[in-house]
Amino acid sequence: MKNAFASKMSYFILTFIFLIITASFLFSGFDKFSLGGGKNVATVDGTEITIKEYQAALNKQVEFFNQMMGGKGMTQKQLEEMGIKQSVMNGLVQQKLIANTADNMGLIVSLDEIKSEIKNLPYFKRNEQFDVNLYRNVLQSNGYTPTQFEELIGNDLKQKKVDELFNTTVISENFVKDVLNFKHNGINVHAIKISRQSLAPLVSVSEEEIKAYLAKPENTKTLEAAYTENYAKYNQAEEVKARHILIKAEDPKALDKIKAIKAKVNNKNFAAIAGKESEDPTGKTNGGDLGWFGRGRMVPEFDDVAFKMTPGTISEPIKTQFGYHIIYVEDKKAAQTKPLDLVKNELAQMAVQKTKAQDLDKLLETEKEKITALLKDNKLADLEILQKKLDAQFFKNSEVNQYDQTIGQLNLSPKESEELFKANIGDTLNFGNAGTIYLVKVNSKTISEPKKVEDQLSAEMTAQGQAFSRKVREELIKSLNNKAKIVTNPALM
Repeated sequence: MKNAFASKMSYFILTFIFLIITASFLFSGFDKFSLGGGKNVATVDGTEITIKEYQAALNKQVEFFNQMMGGKGMTQKQLEEMGIKQSVMNGLVQQKLIANTADNMGLIVSLDEIKSEIKNLPYFKRNEQFDVNLYRNVLQSNGYTPTQFEELIGNDLKQKKVDELFNTTVISENFVKDVLNFKHNGINVHAIKISRQSLAPLVSVSEEEIKAYLAKPENTKTLEAAYTENYAKYNQAEEVKARHILIKAEDPKALDKIKAIKAKVNNKNFAAIAGKESEDPTGKTNGGDLGWFGRGRMVPEFDDVAFKMTPGTISEPIKTQFGYHIIYVEDKKAAQTKPLDLVKNELAQMAVQKTKAQDLDKLLETEKEKITALLKDNKLADLEILQKKLDAQFFKNSEVNQYDQTIGQLNLSPKESEELFKANIGDTLNFGNAGTIYLVKVNSKTISEPKKVEDQLSAEMTAQGQAFSRKVREELIKSLNNKAKIVTNPALM
């Protein structure tokens, strides 16, 4: 089976040829990105990347992003900010590296193979038959000689041959069985990780210490920097908490449907009806909940109504580009601004807390003992409160297997993984250090089922083969990049 890379490469090759043949450079705004003629964009170990190659690949990428942006032409600034030009160049360099590798490996593409490939392209056929006159006319209209185009096709076929070598990678069945056993050998854990600095808010600071800190002129800049860092906390824009029900505009009866829904909704049943009637995919699972949002997050028509509504009220149907909506405003927060003078005591307290190293060390040990006891007694609600209070990472009933070796978003080191899988049910392990509380409690264990391993063997053989091929290709490209002489022309980019 071809791996994901091979499929993408084949798609790219076909699209690349299609773009050249159909002269599809004429999209909105492309003239802004035209590079002029006659020069190469880069060379890779002496192999040229031509203007035409670069323009075709750039065109493909820009056209894709144009569609993503609703058909609006991209600006030069957007091209630079998104790094599209460099991304296109990197892709072309990789193609040349692969083509050169094919030459070095002696992967020869015969003239018969090139002819067969060209004759099978639909762009050169009339009545399902290859038409040599059509072939010549299309190439001529796009500025290609038959020799140039045949060379292009030959390079594409070389890359396909290299891809086929990657795809024939053989993975041992015993290796894959070991992988499946590792995936099925797992444990269920509760884990919590808290940085030492996160405990700083718990360190007590006296009024005298705050006054003394504020009295020192050298601390003024530190306070100003802290205020800037926490600007969003002290300067909040107006926000609305709302739910909505959506009926999409494509439905010819959308307006009638939304009016019928409006007639039966109230504050108590809004979430339930949203779950049944709303055509917003997320609304089916969360009762149309949009959470808190500020101005500009929603489309203008939606914003205008939501921010004028009183909490506890439901709007009349409104129309946006997505369809018809009914909005239920649950709550509102007025805009607030707290100047530095108003919060300087709080910022000074935070600054002093961070300096109390010995107090923090003691607190770290005290909190570690408390958390260990909470884990032992399975007091998860108390740990969730602690998570919010101290910005902790808390994962309850997290499944860990020997293959992935992760707890939530936490990656285990080989040593930590080994200790964890040797532990007994009910054990709490300490993976922390002088600057971190990191405790993991083992709740239960699962053992691999032989039948499951056999049932999944074929699919896993394919998946592991593809993963291994991708890794080999990545390492090859990395190695080739390090050794190759790559010269780019920045003036043309």
